[in-house]
Amino acid sequence: MNFYFGNRCFSPRLITSLLMLLFLALFIFLGCWQLDRAEQKRNLYAEFESRQSDNAIDLNQVDGALLGSSRLLWRSVTAKGSFIEEFQILLDNQIQDTKAGYYVYTPFRLDESETIVLVNRGWLVADPDRKISPKLIMSEGIVNIKAAIKEVPKTGLLLKESPPEQISEAIYRVQRIKLDELAELTKLKLEPQVIRLLPESEHGYQRKWRKPGSGESMHNGYAFQWFAFATALLIIYLLLNIKRKVETGQDA
Repeated sequence: MNFYFGNRCFSPRLITSLLMLLFLALFIFLGCWQLDRAEQKRNLYAEFESRQSDNAIDLNQVDGALLGSSRLLWRSVTAKGSFIEEFQILLDNQIQDTKAGYYVYTPFRLDESETIVLVNRGWLVADPDRKISPKLIMSEGIVNIKAAIKEVPKTGLLLKESPPEQISEAIYRVQRIKLDELAELTKLKLEPQVIRLLPESEHGYQRKWRKPGSGESMHNGYAFQWFAFATALLIIYLLLNIKRKVETGQDA
């Protein structure tokens, strides 16, 4: 197909046009998808900020049915109870400041209650020799903690499922937090959400928590890249297919 305007001719091949439209649609779709992800992160951050500004909830006064509710997600909480120190769960492959380490999870029983929550106590550097157990904090007796309720952490794709690995009498290393698996391991009934210690709380390790929704600018950057690819593709397509019309004819 040929289109003429002035002394120029637009004559793209059909296969070239189809490929261009395919990739153009793909790049635009990916750009819009990244903008949607940025909007989700923005809403998540706004919800996080709103819930963090509310007064802290005393977990010892919360009904058990409400504890697993999404309405409490990201709420600041206080809790009085005791760590069940005979079970220390190390979530493997956690990088902080370019160093490999673990997030340390310990079951926590609320005082005068059968309610048990899994607490993320923070990050601990791993020894280069994976057979060596890290030195852990042991908190005896009844303690008070400050924390925030969050969902069970999502882990990326694993090459294969690995059962908990016992590296000492009380320490288990896992590749992901699966509450049903840990409940079977510890013989404890764990609540469906976990809590993580706030930086100002005692009885923990390093805590440089990322705020949920903090990746909005990254998604906006990706969206700009995809739209830039779409624009560049369209410009290249036009430049390659717009040609000067060749004049033909004979002298009189």
